[in-house]
Formats: sequence, C-alpha cells, structure tokens
Amino acid sequence: MNDRIRIIDIAKKAGVSKGTVDRVLHKRGNVSPDAKDKVMAAMKELDYQPNVIASALAYNRSWRIAALLPQHETDPFWLQPKIGIDKAIKSLRDYGVSIKRFDFRDADEDHFQELGKKILDGQFDAVLLAPIFSVEGHEFLNHCCERNIPYLQINTYLERNDKCFLSYIGQDSYQSGVLAAKLLDFGMAPGDKVMILHLEAEVYNSMHLVEKERGFEDFFVDHRQKNIHIIKATFEDVFDKKGLKKFLEQQFSDHPDIKGIFVTTSKLYHIMDIMEKMGQHDVKLVGFDLIEENLTFLEQDKINFLINQNPLKQGFLGIMNIFNYLIMKREPTKIQFLPLDVVMKENMQYYVEKEEELHLII
Repeated sequence: MNDRIRIIDIAKKAGVSKGTVDRVLHKRGNVSPDAKDKVMAAMKELDYQPNVIASALAYNRSWRIAALLPQHETDPFWLQPKIGIDKAIKSLRDYGVSIKRFDFRDADEDHFQELGKKILDGQFDAVLLAPIFSVEGHEFLNHCCERNIPYLQINTYLERNDKCFLSYIGQDSYQSGVLAAKLLDFGMAPGDKVMILHLEAEVYNSMHLVEKERGFEDFFVDHRQKNIHIIKATFEDVFDKKGLKKFLEQQFSDHPDIKGIFVTTSKLYHIMDIMEKMGQHDVKLVGFDLIEENLTFLEQDKINFLINQNPLKQGFLGIMNIFNYLIMKREPTKIQFLPLDVVMKENMQYYVEKEEELHLII
C-alpha cells in the first residue's frame, strides 16, 4: 500500500473535486459516469490502494454477522468451517466485526426455521449460512432480502438472483459427483454395479446431494460403453448401528455383485466397521472430507479415495468476503468454487500437513 497517495492527489490527477473522489471511493452516488471513469483511471494510474484500517475504523461502529450452520456434535465435518469462521473473526476483531453462531440440529428443518427467525429478528448486518434444506433455505433467504440483509452461502448453493445474494463459496457439487464416479470407474469391469449411498435424511430437499447424485449418474451415462449399473440407496440415521447393519446386509443380499460405493457426504466412516464384519473387503469406496475418522480408514487402505471440499477455507473466506463487502465496499465474486482435491493413502500426509498449516496461517 502506498500511503503517500491522498484523495487530493487522485482529485488533481482526475481533474475533479475531492468530494467527487470521496463519493466514488465510498460508493455514495451522485457522480456522473464520466467523472467516475476519470477517478477510477487516476486511481489505477497512481496504483492507489485504500487504507483498510482507516476505512474500517472510519465507520466508528460494530458489525454483527450471524452464522447459520449445522451442529458439529453429530457431524464433525461442520467443525472445520466453524474453525475457519472463528479464525477470520479473530483477525478482524480490531475492525469491530463479531459473529453469533446459530447451530441447527442435523436434518431438522424446523430447528433451521426457528433459528432463522431469531436471526431475522436480531438486527444483523449480514448472514453466512449453509442452506442445506432447499425449500426452507429459499424461504429464509427471501425473508433476508425483504429486510435488506446481505447473505453468503457456503457448502450448499441455492441459485439466487436477488440483490442480497453476495456469493457462494464451496465445492461444485455436480462436478464432485462426476469426480466420484470417475474415481470408482477406474476399478470397474464392464457390467459391474456401483452404489450411490446417501447417509442423510431429506436427501431430495438438499440441493448439494441432488447435484452430486446427478453428476454421478451423468458420468456413467456419458461412459455407457462399460454398462455400469447404478443402485441408489438412502439410510437416514447413521447412529442407528443395528439398523444400518441390517440395511447394508439387505443391499448386498439384493445386489451381491456391488463393486463400488460412493457415500455423498463425510459420513463414509460410519459404514466401515460394518463392511469389515460383512467381509466386503474388495468393494471400492469413495467419500468426502479429511475428518479424522475418515483419514484413519484411508491410512489403513480401507477407503480408496476421499474428495476434500476445503471446509475450513469455506468458513474463513466466507467471513472475509462479508467483511470486504460491508466495510471495504467490494463486491465479491458471485460463485467461488474451491478445488476438489483427490486424497488417497499415498498423498494423504501432504494434505494432512497442509491442513495443519492452514490452522496456523489462517
């Protein structure tokens, strides 16, 4: 940053008043297109960068952000974005930015709606959320827009065109389904069966699961020469171990020639002990996320591939984009897809160390 460049320098370069430059910098309107173009050209020529601290502190106010995410106690995946959120808030504490978390119960649309109402009544400046329920998510975001509350989505993308939609940060769910199919396809012979397994409730009210399933199916449609057969299955309560065991036994009884399973969330580890006891050692397994429980089985060569969705970055970048919008007046990129990293036993240590570095750096 070149702090020697002042508003008066930009004004002289552009041939406009200091007030005009100030209005352009703070997007206060009442500036003709010609004058704005001159100011922007002068700023670019002078390589002007705004003073972040001065811009933030000039408001002399605090900024309250609500985070509406699933509880992590029943799904450890959600601890990672929350760590990213906390790290971002810590780095912004001198700018008056604070966070209030609203953690809804897994697969509980009513609790999501209940907490959403508290947010709407709470006078927040912005909302970061994972809208994993499509119907209830759209309804909540409609209410946000009615109240002019900007919002940013992570993990699950609900397509929105309203003025309050800031950005989506996360995986391309459709492409992650395609990638999972491609990874399983490497180990399949013509005519084999593969299963796409949702270990979730309300699957078809969850856009990210619908998109993963669609991408998975489309891959095998596009590669139909191998004649791979897809079985779709859903089991809602992974903590019902007896029920899950009975369910998997029934699947393999009905389809004894299943050669691969794609679990559409981070919950692949829930079926590992059951698969072991059933003697299903040769089934190829693909799932999501570098949580400790999955990494244990990956290291033992019992899981073949994990697709990393970078949840910590989702949380961190979500808050930083909101900060840039609220305080720095920078419009975020609407769709920010994060890389889909393919992790296997042979490269897992690199990704584990990379995650540890992120915890230190972010």
